[in-house]
Amino acid sequence: MKKIIAGFVTALLTVILCLTLAGCDKSDSIKKAFEDEGYTVTVVDTNNDTAKKLLSAALTQEQIDEVGKYGIYLCTGTGVSSIVPAMYIKFSSGSALKDFLTVEKDGKEDASAYDTAKEKGYINGNCYLLPTVGKPLEIFKNA
Repeated sequence: MKKIIAGFVTALLTVILCLTLAGCDKSDSIKKAFEDEGYTVTVVDTNNDTAKKLLSAALTQEQIDEVGKYGIYLCTGTGVSSIVPAMYIKFSSGSALKDFLTVEKDGKEDASAYDTAKEKGYINGNCYLLPTVGKPLEIFKNA
């Protein structure tokens, strides 16, 4: 009887762990939200011309080199929405995102950039929207 209960508990914990880890990734719901609003979402790398412009406007060269190992999603629209393209970065986890935005100042870790981004709505789960305004920000926040 103990073996059956131990097996059941192990299986249950495994399922819970899998669901917990899978629930952290918001990229699919964000992608769907942009597509539902008429945007085309494509995965790009740091060599894409539009990506270069958007990344260099918001990040340091060191950060740009680092985001190359994560998923970079470019959202372009048609008509009026094409004026404001959006780009978000899918990190492997929320903690990887926080580490990315945390810098060292005076020998101490400074997470103020992360806190500000979170407060303004540029962070959704494990995804970071490069600073933008208008409709793309609202889509990202509500996804």
